[in-house]
Amino acid sequence: MSSPLPDPFDALGLPVRFRLDAQELRRAWMRRISQAHPDAVGSVGEGTYANDAFRVLADPITRAQAVLVRLNAPAGDDRAMPDGFLVAMMELREQADAAFGDANAVAVLRKHAQGLRADAIERIAQCFESAGGPPIAASAAQAIRVELNKLRAFDRMLEQLDREAGGV
Repeated sequence: MSSPLPDPFDALGLPVRFRLDAQELRRAWMRRISQAHPDAVGSVGEGTYANDAFRVLADPITRAQAVLVRLNAPAGDDRAMPDGFLVAMMELREQADAAFGDANAVAVLRKHAQGLRADAIERIAQCFESAGGPPIAASAAQAIRVELNKLRAFDRMLEQLDREAGGV
């Protein structure tokens, strides 16, 4: 029987928190990779765990999910969106469709979507910082899930804009 994969925070020796500095994450990953190298009495498996942990923690969505797991978040509605959000996203997508072929308009929309994405990431960080735990309260976990859904929508929007820019 194989042992479970290590927690990404444990694998890189990082504290369990959503707000991670990119340089801090990279240093922890490099330190762990150097320890995992076979010349340093490590193993390929340890290097794989370190690489997997880096990928999880580098992405704000998977990092938030990992923090929720560590804070023993109760189950919630993983598809919840705030009132009016889907209508606002539909309007943004219509603007993206209308901008097709206009590099300047696509660039303006991309900058706007990046700002909305950054705002969602900041709200996720604030929710974690005010949540306490473990265990995290169900209401706090749900607020984080809502922001994660918004973040996913902004990521899809940016992907659409990248496709639009490719057609310019």
